[in-house]
Amino acid sequence: MKTMLLAGTIPDQNLSLAVGTAQLQGTSIIIDGRSFSLNRGTAAMIGAVCATADFLGDTAPECIIGGDIGTREGSREVYRYLIKHLPKTHADTLCLHYIIPDIGLHNQVLTAVRKMQAKPVMIADAGFMYVAKASGQAPFYDLFLPDIGELAFLADEKASHPAYTRGFLTRLEAEPAELIKKTHSFGNAARYLCVKGRTDYICHEGAVIQQVDEPVVEELEPIGGTGDTVTGMAAALVHHGYAIPDACATACRANRMAGLLAQPTPATQIHEIIARIPDALNRVLSEHDCCSTQQNEFIFQGVQP
Repeated sequence: MKTMLLAGTIPDQNLSLAVGTAQLQGTSIIIDGRSFSLNRGTAAMIGAVCATADFLGDTAPECIIGGDIGTREGSREVYRYLIKHLPKTHADTLCLHYIIPDIGLHNQVLTAVRKMQAKPVMIADAGFMYVAKASGQAPFYDLFLPDIGELAFLADEKASHPAYTRGFLTRLEAEPAELIKKTHSFGNAARYLCVKGRTDYICHEGAVIQQVDEPVVEELEPIGGTGDTVTGMAAALVHHGYAIPDACATACRANRMAGLLAQPTPATQIHEIIARIPDALNRVLSEHDCCSTQQNEFIFQGVQP
């Protein structure tokens, strides 16, 4: 049976490798009998995958989670597990998240992917997106989900780390299409990009093909983890069968809608947004199904919401 596989780390130096099926329970996820708070980062991404999969009637994802506060050991454990076990897995979607970059181990992971019976859809965010770019292997991936700041790193052909990105920051909001084109031309992008920001840009091979800018929920800006929930929803929708651009557009709209439904304040926690994902997806998919029917075309290909 095809599965969805998620890998990342959380900032816990005492955590040994956790491997197993994720379960969403209130404000936590449970993996391998251990509970992790839905605060942000990898845990928030997994929580969003679980909420989306449950809404779609899909099985929960399989997860590999290490604990890393910057020592790299937890990240290395995740890399080593992937290198050893990927050739024997049947995952059709592989989403890689907060893992400290290590070019050598990253390249071994890609070697392991090539040994799989069939290449999965390859999705990278955060640290794994950084190492994919730094290693020169970005085109092997199907989807990157940078925020508008991370896009500057991808667009800089000379930067090996986000800290060394050159002076693109003042141009981010004004010229995103130029940076997106530059990112692709230097071979630093996956086939698709979902650039998260005030306006979300869904891109294919350097060209913007969709934009999402509604609803506008200003209060979401200070809430950590809202980019991670976009990644989780998009990955789960791809696994379900949505075309990548449609999955990204749906995830971006639903993330905004979940924020609107949560009536956020600066004190709102990401688990409150995740709890609204099923309702948000229902509204977004129903809305677009209605519009598509009226226009006698289906925006969301091959899927009956």
